Amino acid sequence: MEPTQANIVMSLRIDNMEKKLDEIDKKLDMLTVKLLDPDDGFVTRVNKNTSFRNNMNELLPYYEETIEEFKHLKRWKDNVSRALWTIFVALVGVFVKLIFFA
Repeated sequence: MEPTQANIVMSLRIDNMEKKLDEIDKKLDMLTVKLLDPDDGFVTRVNKNTSFRNNMNELLPYYEETIEEFKHLKRWKDNVSRALWTIFVALVGVFVKLIFFA
């Protein structure tokens, strides 16, 4: 029994379809690994992000308090610096007056 042209074409199409299914299966396996990899998969990264956000929500009041303390400290430093410059200018003025106008 000699294969007909239709049988050959059908056989080629089936082989081609099997190759495409194998490629799809490989891509699906790769996608599954990328999603479910316990070390660096998408699900793991989402869980880490969720954990980070939950920790940040717990620590946020502490950070806000620290930032507020920093602002107060900076304001105090600016005032002290301004006061020291005022004292320095006054002392220089007193010395100039004592030297030249005394």
